[in-house]
Amino acid sequence: MINLTKTQKLAQALIQRASVTPDDKGCQDIIEDLLKKASFNTVRLNSNGVTNLLALHGAASPFLLFLGHTDVVPAGNTEEWTYDPFDGFLEDLGDDVILHGRGTQDMKGSDAAMCMALCQFVVQNPNHKGTVGLLLTSNEEGDAVGGTPFVVEYLKEHNLIPDYCIVGEPSCSKEFGDTIKNGRRGSITAHITVKGVQGHVAYPDRCDNAAHHAGALIKALSETQWDEGSQFFPKSSFQVTNISCGTGAENVVPGSCYIMCNWRYSDLLNKELIERKVTSIVKDLKLDCDIRYVVNGLPFVTKGGELLDVLKEAISLHTKVNPSLSTAGGTSDGRFIAPLGTKVVEFGPLSTHIHKVNEAVSLNSLEKLKDIFVTTLEKLF
Repeated sequence: MINLTKTQKLAQALIQRASVTPDDKGCQDIIEDLLKKASFNTVRLNSNGVTNLLALHGAASPFLLFLGHTDVVPAGNTEEWTYDPFDGFLEDLGDDVILHGRGTQDMKGSDAAMCMALCQFVVQNPNHKGTVGLLLTSNEEGDAVGGTPFVVEYLKEHNLIPDYCIVGEPSCSKEFGDTIKNGRRGSITAHITVKGVQGHVAYPDRCDNAAHHAGALIKALSETQWDEGSQFFPKSSFQVTNISCGTGAENVVPGSCYIMCNWRYSDLLNKELIERKVTSIVKDLKLDCDIRYVVNGLPFVTKGGELLDVLKEAISLHTKVNPSLSTAGGTSDGRFIAPLGTKVVEFGPLSTHIHKVNEAVSLNSLEKLKDIFVTTLEKLF
């Protein structure tokens, strides 16, 4: 018989719900019930088939908001998993227990830790100063439509602007406690259609192969040094993510080629600078292209201050590890909170198996994560 703490039991219960984006599958119902019992005021802000839960306790500032998501990416071929991805299987290692399943690291383990930390804190400190809260969405792994951006509008309308935000995304790389994400790079996607002239492969003089032009464009873009990085960010990167061209016939030269590509960029770049450089490359190559840009998120960074200091201290206290700061990796919903003027950081369990087969998390780390969050709250409030 494996004895689990409240945090660990909650994490297992959440894993047992197959909440693939944007279906919450009742995860937020479980969490809302626990928070209500701890005297939190809750509101459901649902839109476009997306489920959002906002829970608050206290009033005025300072206001710390925990941010998470209950949706997960698909498990894929479940036969590749050692254990059912939605069973919540517990593997007893003697000195630790491993919880297996989709979302254990990304990020239902953190959802459980944030929820139970808030419950413990307000029960022990019912008259705390300021406001503490939790925001959960079921569309973080998707396009975010109806998710956190929708709730941000609610926060602005009701003058509920957080001073601090802790995002429970898995942040640690080699051992629990080793990394705090104090910012994220920006993300821009370009949809490029390179134009040519379709024709028969046997008559190349009558054609203008769009795929060949697209290859030259990709080469030029991939060889461009966009910047050298900055104090808080690694150098910006460019990657092609999708290519589509041709009719499917082996004897037809494609008249157009579609490229989807993405920049993860530092605070030295912006949409205008990227667009200007791409336009220059297209002109130099004498190409005919249609280009549409989509800004997925702006770069943000929390350079210092009380939140970072307190969180670092709490991590060292409970793990004996001194965390480093990083802005590497993908995006998170913190990109929607940072423009409010909020100090945003991310801290959670290891990220070694996110979006992979056999995703799993240490239950000891989840209990420590809860304790870290409680200590952070106590020191801030």
